[in-house]
Amino acid sequence: MVSKQNGYYYHPFLRNQPAGPQAQSYALRTLFELGGDPKTSAASAQVGSLRRQALQTSPLWGRDWLIPLRRAGAGAALGASDAAAVQRLRAEGGWYVDSALGDDSEAAHLGATWAALEVLDALGRLDDLPAADRSATVAWLRSLDRPGKKPRAFDESSALARSLYLLKEPVPAGLTGIPAPRTDDFADLTPDARATRLDDTYSYTLIQQAAGKRPAVDRRVWEPVLRDGAATLPHEQLYELVHILKAAGSPKTVFTPVLKRLDGERLDDGTVRDPDAYIGNPDASLFVQRLRALADWSREDSRLLAALDREEKSADAGQAAGERLSRAALRKITAGGGTGEQARQLCADPRVLPATVTEQNATQWQRTTLNCADAGVSTAVPEIGTWSTDTPERVVAAATVAVGLADSGRRDGIPSWITADALEQWARDPGRFTSVYHYALVVRAYSLTGGAPDAPLREALGRGITPYRGCPGLPDLFQVGGGDLACDLKTTWAVWTLDRQLHGALGRLPATRNGK
Repeated sequence: MVSKQNGYYYHPFLRNQPAGPQAQSYALRTLFELGGDPKTSAASAQVGSLRRQALQTSPLWGRDWLIPLRRAGAGAALGASDAAAVQRLRAEGGWYVDSALGDDSEAAHLGATWAALEVLDALGRLDDLPAADRSATVAWLRSLDRPGKKPRAFDESSALARSLYLLKEPVPAGLTGIPAPRTDDFADLTPDARATRLDDTYSYTLIQQAAGKRPAVDRRVWEPVLRDGAATLPHEQLYELVHILKAAGSPKTVFTPVLKRLDGERLDDGTVRDPDAYIGNPDASLFVQRLRALADWSREDSRLLAALDREEKSADAGQAAGERLSRAALRKITAGGGTGEQARQLCADPRVLPATVTEQNATQWQRTTLNCADAGVSTAVPEIGTWSTDTPERVVAAATVAVGLADSGRRDGIPSWITADALEQWARDPGRFTSVYHYALVVRAYSLTGGAPDAPLREALGRGITPYRGCPGLPDLFQVGGGDLACDLKTTWAVWTLDRQLHGALGRLPATRNGK
């Protein structure tokens, strides 16, 4: 759960969110490429969100990304009105203009034209182009073929070849005569250079296919690249590799790891997730460190400290009090050392840590108190109001107070009106709570105030907690509950803390492995 974007840990519930339109497109393209017939039952709101994201990025390439979604059954992703929208982006000279790119070069026009023609083809509207428009586009494309001059870049050449192919025009020999990018030096290339070489080889493959030829690709180089990167490559690069090797005639067994990965990343509605895009933050990272502490694992994490350093040195670091306190707590719990003056000031500020706790601000107070404790700051027992424990919401607020006091070393400050007798009926009836987190807090408070883990309580825990353990790839984490199947760090922390409080009665803490 380490974010590739910023190095922090990310919340696992992100794994239940679909990838953005670009990654979504290439994942579905890969499945189609491998002979599958992926279908999606994504809700209209979700499809609409993907469409908005795509069109905000680019009116042409964004629509091109939506083609696989439409093919997979999401008809609302791309429709008849899009053909007219694409045609409005056509210039008199025959090319198309992608205004989002802010680039008016010939290369940009070539790429935009390719994208436009792909969209029109997917919508079955290429044959409907007015003869004059089609002729102008073909003439412009033909003018770009420059025999005897320095060859174009691979991506430009492939855009030209593919555009001509879509318009049922022959591909010039000058394009198909371009040799495949070399591979003899691949092992010595930097990661960025390898990515460029992959892009170039993909473009070369498209050129050859547009001319009806089989690309001369060295499978001995690219098959190991796919094997080693099947589980980690971004979706676009994964698709390019699969396309190259399919065109080169690789056997089906080469693609088995790709299918395994994509099957594991598909959500119930047929869309896919994209872990590469998940953004981590100090809040999720703090809960990871708390879980490590509960499981007696080391909290040393140089990568996490590096992420923290990068954020604090950047101009984008949030300066709200809560964000600054989270970073201070994360640094203390990860690196140790003395308590910072900033953390002391924040935890002494009643605007940050309420001095009086009510039913309404109990959660804010408890979360902030926990951050202060992790930052090494000792906090006083606040003034605590009183309220009836007659609804699930009020019971959770009372339990939150008891848990917050215990976690900050002030268990003796639990007010007298929060009692095991008042909490017992609630602790034994998990069905009255909408989340596993809230139920775990209530049982913790019941135990803190003297409630015994007797047979009725153990039976209730078996109903209220045990069924919610585990998500794909995350067997020791706990789901949110209440119909939400996503795993959650905060919920897991509540359950693991409860298990530690009950001396392992739940058996939910993972085993220590070599002290890690």
